[in-house]
Parts: sequence; structure tokens; C-alpha cells
Amino acid sequence: MAHKREVGFIGFGSFGKFIMPYLSPYFNVSVYDKRDVAAECKALKVYCGTLKEVASKEIVILAVPVQFLETVIQEIVPFVQPNALIADVSSVKVKPMQLMEKYFPDTVQIVGTHPLFGPQSGKNGIENLNLVLCPVRTSRTEIIRKFFSNILKLNVLERSPEIHDQQMAYVQALTHFVGRAVNNMDIPDVEQKTPAYQYLLDIKRNLGQDSMDLFLTIENENPYAKDVRQKFMTELERLDKILL
Repeated sequence: MAHKREVGFIGFGSFGKFIMPYLSPYFNVSVYDKRDVAAECKALKVYCGTLKEVASKEIVILAVPVQFLETVIQEIVPFVQPNALIADVSSVKVKPMQLMEKYFPDTVQIVGTHPLFGPQSGKNGIENLNLVLCPVRTSRTEIIRKFFSNILKLNVLERSPEIHDQQMAYVQALTHFVGRAVNNMDIPDVEQKTPAYQYLLDIKRNLGQDSMDLFLTIENENPYAKDVRQKFMTELERLDKILL
């Protein structure tokens, strides 16, 4: 059996727990979270370590909300190996990549990833789902791409951080904005519904229950999201005035 590479996973929220069964067959995973996650790690058969232990692995995955990312990066810089590969799974890419390039030395390789799925959309498996890859500073792009596409069977989309965030302002920020609104309205599931209304119910179910940290990351940390939200609100107001 081939030697498993050592992976440190920092941040063990809902996505971390969801993705762990897909990673642990191929890596020796060590997890750190500021919460006590020992029981959760034991259930998933992964090691629960200190921040120093986890940050010193040859591959380190950052799975923390973007609003806390700079603090975490500053904390782990002294522990990161000179030739480590650092990746993130953030829902935005411009800011995380800028922070990683700012704080990690040039010898450290930097890759941005954004799995376009989560516990809800991936509940039946992740095969053929989309993952965005931003190889900002790495010589391992092809190896990384092959792992995601050939092993995990994901559809890999290689993008720059800027193109990613521009598209996600519509794909994610707008849909999560609508999803949070219809969830807060608690729109009802009724018998006399159309396919279009079912789409709204599906948005409510898939997005409305996501954590507030994720919602704030998507809306506040994407540099293009505010403009899209403003265009949407302007159009809603325009339509509403037509009906008065």
C-alpha cells in the first residue's frame, strides 16, 4: 500500500465533518478546531491534534470562515513547513489568496479550492459535482487536479480568484441572499404549487439553513457581491413601483 500523505485540517465545522470520509481513505488526517471536537474526530476515525501539530503537516487545509482567516494564518505561520502545500475551501477566493500570499513565504505552495457543494447538495455523494481550483502558487497543479477529478470524480474548473468571485457574486451571493430571505419568510409548502414555486422551496431547503458565518462570508467577503445585491434590490423596487 502506498504511503499516505499527512494532511492537517484546520476548522472542523459542518463541511469538514461532511468531507472527511472522502479524504481519510487517502490521507492521514489530523484535525484542529478551537472547539473541543475530540468526540467528532473519534467518530470519524481521524486524529485530533494541537494547532502546532496540525499546521506542521506537509499539506494544510484551511476550513475556517474568511472573516477569521487572517488571524488563523498569522497563528500558524511559525509552524508551517518551508515546502508545505496550503489550501483553503473558502466560498470566496480573492481575499484568502491575497492573505496567503502576504503571510506565507515564497517556498510555501498556495492553492485555492472552492467545492461547489456541501452537506445538503452532496448528501447523495459528490461524484460529478463541481470544484473550483485556483492554483495561485504551486508546481503541483496537475497532481492536485488528477486527485480531484480521477479519484474523487469531481468536475474541476480551473479559474483565477478574480473570475471565481465575479461569477460567485451571482451564482452564490445572489442565491444565498434570496434563500435566506425566503427562509426567513418561511414560505409554505402547499399542494397547488408550480414547478417554479418548487424551485423556491428547494432554495429555501438547500440554502436557508446554512450557518450565518457562511452567509456573512459569501455576502461580505466577496468584493463583487454588494454590487449584485444592489442591482437586485433596485430591480425589485422598480418592479414594485410598477404595481402600485
